[in-house]
Amino acid sequence: MDLFLSIFIICLFLGACAGLLAGMLGVGGGVIIVPGLIFIFEWLDVFDPLLPKNSLVLFAVGTSMASIIFTTGTAAVVHYRRRTIDWNLVQTWVPCLVLGAIVASLVAQYIPVQYLKSIVASVIFALATIMLLNRLPKVKSATPKKWIPYALTSSGGLVCGLAGLGGGPVMVPSLLTYKTPVAQATATASVGAFFLSMFATTGYMITGFKLSVDYSLGFVYLPALIPIVIMSTIFAPIGVRLGRKLSRILFVRIFGVLMMIVSLRLYYTILFG
Repeated sequence: MDLFLSIFIICLFLGACAGLLAGMLGVGGGVIIVPGLIFIFEWLDVFDPLLPKNSLVLFAVGTSMASIIFTTGTAAVVHYRRRTIDWNLVQTWVPCLVLGAIVASLVAQYIPVQYLKSIVASVIFALATIMLLNRLPKVKSATPKKWIPYALTSSGGLVCGLAGLGGGPVMVPSLLTYKTPVAQATATASVGAFFLSMFATTGYMITGFKLSVDYSLGFVYLPALIPIVIMSTIFAPIGVRLGRKLSRILFVRIFGVLMMIVSLRLYYTILFG
């Protein structure tokens, strides 16, 4: 089978899964797209082995970020129509998230792959454990101190930008900790992921511009991006409707399982290459 046809067919399925997750959990779909693309690129031997060693991971991350623009954008529109977006939360939590992602996109090319994966895997594993045990930190007030959103989102945006995630792994548990209803937490995460991915994608396109790879814009690989976008935009509204029917505990557990899968997959690639 032709290489591009193989990529297209596999990424159609990947995009459907990403769209469901983006709408249902506000995670942007990166938790599925990045490991999926790394596996696809390695399995099909897509890129020239003479490229820098971390290029394959950067293409997975950059393409994931570009796809998140569409998945979370679609989900955010649905949330907007349902009036579940709290714009005060957006103004407080999103700007530093975006700043962290911009920095990540500009420095990622200089970080060795194994160090990058180790940091990201450890952070995601910790988040997954907290969510699975349903042990979100207990706070006395639903209103965090002013410095907390800035500290959480700037560092979280950096990690998510390096890992190709949409910001949901940071924003959702943080907002739930401060007693934000699930619907508003996922809606705010979708808006945050949309802006994060736009700026991070621009960074990955700029830093990868010097590479000569067919059908790519910097570190954004178009043959994978297009089918992912097609299916994710179709399935994101379905995910939003499913997410509204989830109980808080079930929501937290599903989110935790997804994070655990991602972290274990990253640990596997660290240990076994």
